[in-house]
Amino acid sequence: SYSGGRKILALIILLTIYKTGMLPFSFSNNEKQKFSEEVSSLIQNESFLSDFSNQIGEPLEEESEDDFVKRGSNRLRKMLYDRFGIKG
Repeated sequence: SYSGGRKILALIILLTIYKTGMLPFSFSNNEKQKFSEEVSSLIQNESFLSDFSNQIGEPLEEESEDDFVKRGSNRLRKMLYDRFGIKG
């Protein structure tokens, strides 16, 4: 079973991506809304969350929480861009 803490981390990272404007600039408001809805659905998918968790792993030795979240954000963004065929 996927741990609740990791799911929360994935949600925090997703919100970071969304709020910091890491979505492609070429997206219209309608496309951003659709993308957000699809991502919201995807991050509830246990398989996707497990894959994300396996890819980021545990925090690295001497890695700060901010650096871990940044690394996770970058990995999740790449996974989402790959999943939706977005050129980053």
